[in-house]
Amino acid sequence: MDTHYYALSFVNTDSKGIVADTTKVLFDNGFNLADSSSTLLQGVFSMIFIITNDKDYKEQEIKDMFKNIRSHMEVFKFDKKPEIKEGIHYSISVYGADKAGIVHAITKELAKNNLNIIDLQTKITGGSQKVYIMMLEVAADNENNENIWQEALKKTAKEINTQINIKKIEFYEL
Repeated sequence: MDTHYYALSFVNTDSKGIVADTTKVLFDNGFNLADSSSTLLQGVFSMIFIITNDKDYKEQEIKDMFKNIRSHMEVFKFDKKPEIKEGIHYSISVYGADKAGIVHAITKELAKNNLNIIDLQTKITGGSQKVYIMMLEVAADNENNENIWQEALKKTAKEINTQINIKKIEFYEL
C-alpha cells in the first residue's frame, strides 16, 4: 500500500480551539500528522501540517473535509515523499534596530553560500526603541567552508548595522 503525502496550510485570525478542531478532522479521516508548525503573528494564527494517508485523495477532497473550519486553507499534494535535507545545522540570531532589508540581506548571503534555511522567525520587541530580532536554523552541506560563509555573514551584519551570533547545533542520540 502506498503512502500519500500532503502539505496543508491554514491562516485565520486567532481563535481558541482552532488546532483541536483542525486535528480532529485529520484524525476522523485517518490522516497521520507527520510534521507541523504553528505560530501567532500579530493576531493572525497560521498552521502548516505535513500529513500522510494510505488513500490517494485529490486536493479538493481534502479541502472539502475542512469546510466547517473557519480558515483560509491550501492543500499541496506531493508525487513522492518530500526529501529531508541533511547537513550540519547552525543557529543564527540577528539583532538590530528595526528597518527594512534585514531579512533580505542575511538570507541573500545564506543563499549565495549555499546554506539551506530550515527555520526562520522574526520579532520586534522593545518600547520606544524597537529591536528587530531574527532567529534562523540553517543547514550546510559540510564544514569545509564554514569560516568563509560565517565571515561573509558577519560582514553583511556589520554593513546593515546589526549584531549576529552563529552557533553550530550539536545533535545527540537519545
